[in-house]
Amino acid sequence: MEELQRVGVLYTSKHAKHDMSQPILALKDISVRFNGAPALDKISFELNRGERVAIVGPNGAGKSTLFNVISGMLHPNRGRVDIYGRKPGRHICIAYVPQRSQVDWRFPVNVSDVVMMGRVGKLGLFKWPKRKDWEVAHQSLELVGMDHLSKRQIGELSGGQQQRVFIARALAQEAELMLMDEPLTGLDAQSQESIFEILDKLRRRDVTILVSTHDLNQAAERFDRLMLLNRQIIGFGQADEVFTPELLNQAYSGQMRLIETPAGAMFLGDTCCSHGER
Repeated sequence: MEELQRVGVLYTSKHAKHDMSQPILALKDISVRFNGAPALDKISFELNRGERVAIVGPNGAGKSTLFNVISGMLHPNRGRVDIYGRKPGRHICIAYVPQRSQVDWRFPVNVSDVVMMGRVGKLGLFKWPKRKDWEVAHQSLELVGMDHLSKRQIGELSGGQQQRVFIARALAQEAELMLMDEPLTGLDAQSQESIFEILDKLRRRDVTILVSTHDLNQAAERFDRLMLLNRQIIGFGQADEVFTPELLNQAYSGQMRLIETPAGAMFLGDTCCSHGER
């Protein structure tokens, strides 16, 4: 239940107001240390409303730590995070979708109930959903193509279906900034394409998407900007600016190769992928 709850935001009686003249997300000089070892070091960047940005880097690069800092679940040792010019603690516009491997799918809750969890920030604690809240939840499930499975237990769904339910929950929350931690890992090509179709719909709603992924080729093809991260920001910008042999070698310590093919550049790493699930 705890991990399912983390997908949304904690309830707060006073919601932070937005200064629309400010970037939707701005980090300045963020540093995080665990037991004296640096997890993130001097991270600074800004995102614009409606952008779709991919974060790539090796295992242990700090991608999940960065998401925890942005969502307000982890306080950095140094630096500042602003959502529309204010700290993230009282914003209900941030939705965090964790890795599926972090969730206990055996918890006895159905799809509709999971999506309704996204309304907690709007409802307040100990208040029952009203007709409008159920309408928002239903519309969110419709957008991701999961309304026909609204009564299904969440653990009975495939991996791709579970990801779509999490996105529906973020929509029910009326999230403007969505943090997605490796949402495509383990999914087959068809399920991944379904997720991108949903992300295209969110772009038309000006929802800002920040996704961590290990697929560099997909990141280069499907995202507006790319962040190459290994505790520090090695590169941030367009694919041709970030995915250079020098920067890739700096980030992956020689474990990533860029190969030019007639169809374009291809990135090869030292790991292989298993068949995905739906």
